[in-house]
Amino acid sequence: MNWFFFAIAASLVWGIGQTLIKKSLSSISPFFSNILAVFFALLIGIPFALSGQISLNHFPIVFLFGLLANLPTFIIPYVIKKTDVSLSGTILASYPIYTILLSIIFLKEQLEIFQVFGVMVIILGMFLVSRVKSTQTTTTKWLPVAVLGSAVLGTGYFKSKFSIMHYGLNTYIFIAALSNIPGLILIRFLDRSAINLKYNIRILAVSLMGNFLMPLGVLFLYISLNKGPDS
Repeated sequence: MNWFFFAIAASLVWGIGQTLIKKSLSSISPFFSNILAVFFALLIGIPFALSGQISLNHFPIVFLFGLLANLPTFIIPYVIKKTDVSLSGTILASYPIYTILLSIIFLKEQLEIFQVFGVMVIILGMFLVSRVKSTQTTTTKWLPVAVLGSAVLGTGYFKSKFSIMHYGLNTYIFIAALSNIPGLILIRFLDRSAINLKYNIRILAVSLMGNFLMPLGVLFLYISLNKGPDS
Protein backbone atom coordinates (compact mmCIF):
# COMPACT_ATOMS: atom_id res chain seq x y z
CA MET A 1 0.00 0.00 0.00
CA ASN A 2 3.00 2.35 -0.37
CA TRP A 3 1.33 3.77 -3.48
CA PHE A 4 -1.64 4.89 -1.36
CA PHE A 5 0.60 6.92 0.95
CA PHE A 6 2.14 8.77 -2.02
CA ALA A 7 -1.29 9.37 -3.59
CA ILE A 8 -2.57 10.93 -0.35
CA ALA A 9 0.63 12.95 0.01
CA ALA A 10 0.17 14.28 -3.54
CA SER A 11 -3.38 15.44 -2.77
CA LEU A 12 -2.27 17.06 0.48
CA VAL A 13 0.62 19.07 -0.93
CA TRP A 14 -1.46 20.05 -3.99
CA GLY A 15 -4.19 21.43 -1.74
CA ILE A 16 -1.70 23.50 0.26
CA GLY A 17 0.19 24.54 -2.87
CA GLN A 18 -2.92 25.79 -4.68
CA THR A 19 -4.00 27.78 -1.63
CA LEU A 20 -0.60 29.50 -1.41
CA ILE A 21 -0.52 30.19 -5.15
CA LYS A 22 -4.03 31.68 -4.97
CA LYS A 23 -2.85 34.03 -2.21
CA SER A 24 0.20 35.12 -4.21
CA LEU A 25 -1.76 35.76 -7.41
CA SER A 26 -3.06 39.00 -5.94
CA SER A 27 0.35 40.47 -6.84
CA ILE A 28 2.06 37.88 -9.06
CA SER A 29 0.93 37.07 -12.60
CA PRO A 30 -0.13 33.50 -13.50
CA PHE A 31 2.66 33.29 -16.07
CA PHE A 32 5.35 34.22 -13.54
CA SER A 33 3.83 31.64 -11.21
CA ASN A 34 4.29 29.11 -14.01
CA ILE A 35 7.94 30.16 -14.39
CA LEU A 36 8.51 29.33 -10.74
CA ALA A 37 6.66 26.03 -11.10
CA VAL A 38 8.84 24.97 -14.04
CA PHE A 39 11.98 25.97 -12.15
CA PHE A 40 11.02 23.77 -9.21
CA ALA A 41 9.86 20.96 -11.50
CA LEU A 42 13.38 20.84 -12.94
CA LEU A 43 15.00 21.27 -9.51
CA ILE A 44 12.98 18.41 -8.01
CA GLY A 45 12.51 16.08 -10.96
CA ILE A 46 15.96 15.90 -12.53
CA PRO A 47 17.98 15.06 -9.37
CA PHE A 48 15.39 12.44 -8.40
CA ALA A 49 15.51 10.88 -11.87
CA LEU A 50 19.30 10.85 -11.94
CA SER A 51 19.35 8.98 -8.62
CA GLY A 52 18.20 5.92 -10.57
CA GLN A 53 18.56 4.44 -14.01
CA ILE A 54 17.33 6.40 -17.02
CA SER A 55 17.26 5.61 -20.73
CA LEU A 56 17.04 8.04 -23.64
CA ASN A 57 16.32 5.36 -26.25
CA HIS A 58 12.71 6.48 -26.61
CA PHE A 59 13.28 10.16 -25.88
CA PRO A 60 10.99 11.63 -28.62
CA ILE A 61 7.85 9.67 -27.68
CA VAL A 62 8.38 10.04 -23.93
CA PHE A 63 9.03 13.77 -24.40
CA LEU A 64 5.76 14.08 -26.33
CA PHE A 65 3.82 12.21 -23.63
CA GLY A 66 5.43 14.36 -20.97
CA LEU A 67 4.59 17.56 -22.82
CA LEU A 68 0.97 16.54 -23.32
CA ALA A 69 0.69 15.55 -19.66
CA ASN A 70 2.27 18.78 -18.40
CA LEU A 71 0.47 21.31 -20.58
CA PRO A 72 -2.82 21.23 -18.60
CA THR A 73 -0.97 22.08 -15.38
CA PHE A 74 -0.10 25.49 -16.81
CA ILE A 75 -3.76 26.55 -16.76
CA ILE A 76 -4.10 25.97 -13.01
CA PRO A 77 -2.90 29.47 -11.93
CA TYR A 78 -5.25 31.08 -14.46
CA VAL A 79 -8.25 29.11 -13.19
CA ILE A 80 -7.65 29.58 -9.47
CA LYS A 81 -6.94 33.28 -9.99
CA LYS A 82 -10.50 33.80 -11.26
CA THR A 83 -12.38 32.19 -8.39
CA ASP A 84 -12.25 30.72 -4.92
CA VAL A 85 -9.60 28.00 -4.86
CA SER A 86 -11.94 25.79 -2.81
CA LEU A 87 -14.32 25.80 -5.79
CA SER A 88 -11.99 25.59 -8.76
CA GLY A 89 -9.66 23.27 -6.88
CA THR A 90 -12.53 20.86 -6.23
CA ILE A 91 -13.41 20.70 -9.92
CA LEU A 92 -9.78 20.30 -11.01
CA ALA A 93 -9.31 17.57 -8.40
CA SER A 94 -11.95 15.44 -10.15
CA TYR A 95 -9.38 14.40 -12.76
CA PRO A 96 -9.18 10.80 -11.36
CA ILE A 97 -12.56 10.10 -12.96
CA TYR A 98 -11.10 10.47 -16.44
CA THR A 99 -7.89 8.66 -15.50
CA ILE A 100 -9.92 5.74 -14.15
CA LEU A 101 -12.10 5.51 -17.27
CA LEU A 102 -9.06 5.43 -19.55
CA SER A 103 -7.39 2.86 -17.32
CA ILE A 104 -10.43 0.58 -17.54
CA ILE A 105 -10.61 0.94 -21.33
CA PHE A 106 -6.93 0.72 -22.27
CA LEU A 107 -5.18 -0.95 -19.33
CA LYS A 108 -8.03 -3.35 -18.48
CA GLU A 109 -7.90 -2.43 -14.80
CA GLN A 110 -10.79 -3.52 -12.57
CA LEU A 111 -12.44 -1.20 -10.04
CA GLU A 112 -12.91 -2.28 -6.45
CA ILE A 113 -15.93 -1.27 -4.40
CA PHE A 114 -14.14 1.54 -2.55
CA GLN A 115 -12.98 2.98 -5.91
CA VAL A 116 -16.56 3.00 -7.24
CA PHE A 117 -17.62 4.76 -4.05
CA GLY A 118 -14.82 7.28 -4.50
CA VAL A 119 -15.93 8.08 -8.06
CA MET A 120 -19.50 8.63 -6.83
CA VAL A 121 -18.27 11.01 -4.13
CA ILE A 122 -16.23 12.96 -6.70
CA ILE A 123 -19.25 13.28 -9.01
CA LEU A 124 -21.43 14.42 -6.11
CA GLY A 125 -18.81 16.98 -5.12
CA MET A 126 -18.70 18.35 -8.68
CA PHE A 127 -22.49 18.66 -8.68
CA LEU A 128 -22.54 20.53 -5.37
CA VAL A 129 -19.79 22.89 -6.48
CA SER A 130 -21.63 23.59 -9.73
CA ARG A 131 -24.67 24.66 -7.67
CA VAL A 132 -22.85 27.68 -6.25
CA LYS A 133 -25.19 30.59 -5.65
CA SER A 134 -25.86 32.64 -8.75
CA THR A 135 -24.61 35.72 -6.93
CA GLN A 136 -21.12 34.50 -7.79
CA THR A 137 -21.30 35.71 -11.38
CA THR A 138 -17.90 34.34 -12.34
CA THR A 139 -19.11 30.75 -11.88
CA THR A 140 -20.53 30.42 -15.39
CA LYS A 141 -17.19 31.56 -16.81
CA TRP A 142 -14.73 29.41 -14.86
CA LEU A 143 -16.79 26.24 -14.42
CA PRO A 144 -16.53 24.97 -18.04
CA VAL A 145 -12.81 25.79 -18.08
CA ALA A 146 -12.25 23.96 -14.78
CA VAL A 147 -14.21 20.90 -15.97
CA LEU A 148 -12.28 20.84 -19.24
CA GLY A 149 -9.03 21.30 -17.34
CA SER A 150 -9.93 18.37 -15.08
CA ALA A 151 -10.63 16.13 -18.09
CA VAL A 152 -7.34 17.09 -19.74
CA LEU A 153 -5.45 16.59 -16.47
CA GLY A 154 -6.94 13.12 -16.09
CA THR A 155 -5.98 12.24 -19.65
CA GLY A 156 -2.50 13.61 -19.10
CA TYR A 157 -1.90 11.56 -15.99
CA PHE A 158 -3.07 8.47 -17.84
CA LYS A 159 -0.34 9.19 -20.40
CA SER A 160 2.08 9.49 -17.48
CA LYS A 161 1.05 6.08 -16.14
CA PHE A 162 1.40 4.54 -19.61
CA SER A 163 4.88 6.04 -20.02
CA ILE A 164 6.00 4.95 -16.56
CA MET A 165 4.83 1.41 -17.24
CA HIS A 166 6.66 1.16 -20.57
CA TYR A 167 9.76 3.32 -20.10
CA GLY A 168 10.40 3.42 -16.35
CA LEU A 169 9.75 5.90 -13.55
CA ASN A 170 13.13 7.67 -13.57
CA THR A 171 13.25 7.93 -17.35
CA TYR A 172 9.80 9.46 -17.51
CA ILE A 173 10.38 11.92 -14.66
CA PHE A 174 13.66 13.10 -16.24
CA ILE A 175 12.21 13.64 -19.72
CA ALA A 176 8.87 14.99 -18.49
CA ALA A 177 10.72 17.61 -16.41
CA LEU A 178 12.53 18.80 -19.54
CA SER A 179 9.26 18.92 -21.49
CA ASN A 180 8.06 21.69 -19.16
CA ILE A 181 10.35 24.14 -20.96
CA PRO A 182 8.63 24.12 -24.38
CA GLY A 183 5.30 24.02 -22.53
CA LEU A 184 6.19 27.27 -20.76
CA ILE A 185 7.26 28.83 -24.06
CA LEU A 186 3.93 27.87 -25.62
CA ILE A 187 2.01 29.42 -22.74
CA ARG A 188 4.00 32.62 -23.22
CA PHE A 189 2.75 32.86 -26.79
CA LEU A 190 -0.81 32.65 -25.45
CA ASP A 191 -0.25 35.00 -22.50
CA ARG A 192 1.63 38.08 -23.65
CA SER A 193 0.79 40.18 -20.59
CA ALA A 194 3.62 42.12 -18.95
CA ILE A 195 5.61 40.46 -16.16
CA ASN A 196 5.90 42.74 -13.16
CA LEU A 197 9.09 41.91 -11.23
CA LYS A 198 8.44 44.33 -8.37
CA TYR A 199 6.99 42.03 -5.73
CA ASN A 200 6.48 42.16 -2.01
CA ILE A 201 9.02 39.78 -0.43
CA ARG A 202 6.34 38.07 1.65
CA ILE A 203 4.10 37.46 -1.36
CA LEU A 204 7.07 36.18 -3.36
CA ALA A 205 7.93 33.77 -0.54
CA VAL A 206 4.34 32.48 -0.53
CA SER A 207 4.50 31.97 -4.31
CA LEU A 208 7.84 30.18 -4.06
CA MET A 209 6.47 27.78 -1.45
CA GLY A 210 3.26 27.14 -3.39
CA ASN A 211 5.06 26.51 -6.65
CA PHE A 212 7.55 24.23 -4.88
CA LEU A 213 4.74 22.10 -3.47
CA MET A 214 2.92 21.64 -6.80
CA PRO A 215 5.75 19.78 -8.64
CA LEU A 216 6.54 17.95 -5.40
CA GLY A 217 2.96 16.69 -5.51
CA VAL A 218 3.45 15.63 -9.13
CA LEU A 219 6.52 13.63 -8.07
CA PHE A 220 4.49 11.91 -5.35
CA LEU A 221 1.78 11.14 -7.91
CA TYR A 222 4.27 9.59 -10.33
CA ILE A 223 5.69 7.42 -7.56
CA SER A 224 2.17 6.26 -6.66
CA LEU A 225 1.43 5.48 -10.32
CA ASN A 226 4.61 3.44 -10.47
CA LYS A 227 3.79 1.48 -7.33
CA GLY A 228 0.05 0.99 -7.70
CA PRO A 229 -2.88 0.84 -10.12
CA ASP A 230 -3.66 3.91 -12.22
CA SER A 231 -7.27 3.81 -11.06
